[in-house]
Amino acid sequence: MTKLGLVLSGGGAKGAYEIGVYKALKKLNKSIDIVTGTSIGAINGMFVAQKDLKGALKLWKNMSFKTIYDEEEFPLMEDEALTKIYIQYAKNFINEGGLDIYKMKNIFDKYFKPHKFYSSNIDYGLVTYNFSQNKPVLKTKKDLPKEQVKDYILASASCYPAFKPYLINDEMYIDGGYYDNLPINLAIDMGATEIIAVDLRAIGFKKNVKDKTVDITYIAPRNKIGSFLVFDKNQAKKSIKLGYNDTMKTYGKLEGNIFTFKKYNLIKNYNKYAENFEKELKEIFKITDNKLLNKIFETDIFKGILNNKTLYNNFNSLIETAGKIFNFDETTIYNIKSYNKGLLTSLSNTEYISLEEISIKNKNIENLLDKRKIVKYFYKQIENNTISFKYIIPFPNEFLVALYIYAIKSSHLIY
Repeated sequence: MTKLGLVLSGGGAKGAYEIGVYKALKKLNKSIDIVTGTSIGAINGMFVAQKDLKGALKLWKNMSFKTIYDEEEFPLMEDEALTKIYIQYAKNFINEGGLDIYKMKNIFDKYFKPHKFYSSNIDYGLVTYNFSQNKPVLKTKKDLPKEQVKDYILASASCYPAFKPYLINDEMYIDGGYYDNLPINLAIDMGATEIIAVDLRAIGFKKNVKDKTVDITYIAPRNKIGSFLVFDKNQAKKSIKLGYNDTMKTYGKLEGNIFTFKKYNLIKNYNKYAENFEKELKEIFKITDNKLLNKIFETDIFKGILNNKTLYNNFNSLIETAGKIFNFDETTIYNIKSYNKGLLTSLSNTEYISLEEISIKNKNIENLLDKRKIVKYFYKQIENNTISFKYIIPFPNEFLVALYIYAIKSSHLIY
């Protein structure tokens, strides 16, 4: 009989992403039989074992420095610069041997539901490390007496040296990432025949998977989800959305990479606009020389045009590049029509600049300009059929985005 294991890696404040994954798996009706976790993954795994998505969302959506740290130990606000935050961690380690994790005990008491945890049909496992004996400690639900569940989960999450080691029976325990930050093998040992592994790509050791016959689906952040030591509720909310989106994309329910689109949107968009995009591109480059073309066509999407085909993946990559340039929200699930309309609106609201005038004053124009303005510059040139080819070489992506937006608009005019 198939047994599905969910494996949650360590990653500190990045852990909100795992709750987004869990939310998506519930939406997909994935029946989890086993959950294993290290560090923050052990804490999130507790919620999974309890089948308590609501509690997990409540915790993460209200997360802040004050949730985790005593203000006297860590006198920082959420808007502090990252370097200052790391300096504060270093000071606490030098002066006190790390931060005390005692406030996490209060969180645990609030959200741990012993009856739900032990009566659940989802088995649970965690990894911590016995610093006193220099050896890993792996615990499963059957090995965890009720009075010690809190201790071993918090021991797993004691991210040394940021936090002090956690004492259990006068022995020091530290973060399980010092042994295995993605405990796939533990899930296999517990009987998992299929694995969904959520890898936050945080600092920590990972063991090679010992059973290569087990089917493993990896889910990892495609976007930046903040620092593992910076706890902030706004970032947590974004990470939850990104975890959800990435999971739905992994299982083919949504589309995209950095950005997220409704199912079948991208193929429809490709079928509608790629031909016109390619036609406009060929029209532009038929008037230039081969030497310049060779430099320009080093970009992947240009190589596709040389072979008389605008590749589907490259075309979609270009669409996402456009979203990044115009600072679109990466957590939104887009309808491609509204996305394209947003590009047209954003371009219309962008100030026009002349690269020729700026280049006379300063040779390093790429360090001076807002990329949106460069797109606007190329768009106007395409519109007026006055392309400055020398600027395409340093700004190929901006040129292609401008051409994509032009292809959208001209397609509507044509059809």
